[in-house]
Amino acid sequence: MLGWMDWRFCMSPSPEKTTRGLQMEARITAPTWEIGISAVVQDFTPGAVMLVLDDEIAAGTHVTVQLKTCSFAGDVLFCARKGSSYEAHVSFDDTDGVGLRRTPRFPVRIPARAFSSSSEGPLECTIVDISGEGLGIDIAVALPMQSNVAVQSEESIALGEVRHCRKIANGLYRAGVQLRHIVTKDPELEKASAESGWMNKLGARLGRKKAERPKGWS
Repeated sequence: MLGWMDWRFCMSPSPEKTTRGLQMEARITAPTWEIGISAVVQDFTPGAVMLVLDDEIAAGTHVTVQLKTCSFAGDVLFCARKGSSYEAHVSFDDTDGVGLRRTPRFPVRIPARAFSSSSEGPLECTIVDISGEGLGIDIAVALPMQSNVAVQSEESIALGEVRHCRKIANGLYRAGVQLRHIVTKDPELEKASAESGWMNKLGARLGRKKAERPKGWS
């Protein structure tokens, strides 16, 4: 078992990733907290994700990391101040190996968005094939090989490493991503998001700037 100093060394980002990173908005909750904490996913390894946040979280705290309507649970490996913010590393509790088994590759056409440290923001892409250990995406820009990328679709968020990227027709690039983790959709978060959207639309019709969120949403 790696100690927290070992985890910090393994996930220490390069200068470029420190300023940019994946930049995925997240929210951290814990059973004993009354409200959640906003955070940004900067990077990840096969065993943990690195977050930047404004508040400190004690090492060993069991938390849930929410990414839009997806979520995963894990333990805070360490959390330390870095500049004006805090850097925290959270482990993945996906010990069943979802998405990591060797299976045949199936052709698909799924709209998605890719988050990469090589881009200023999320990039529109299309998932064109899926297997148990990887996926292929068509994207408008080249992704650096061996870089981390997060591919977000309606059903899940796939975290992986770019293994190859080549130019194809129509000015697109075909990138092969080796999967590290799959963050699946959380039914409760999806329901809360839908209810919040409905209430905000109703509030707009009634002339309010913003409707209250559903009870229990933090």
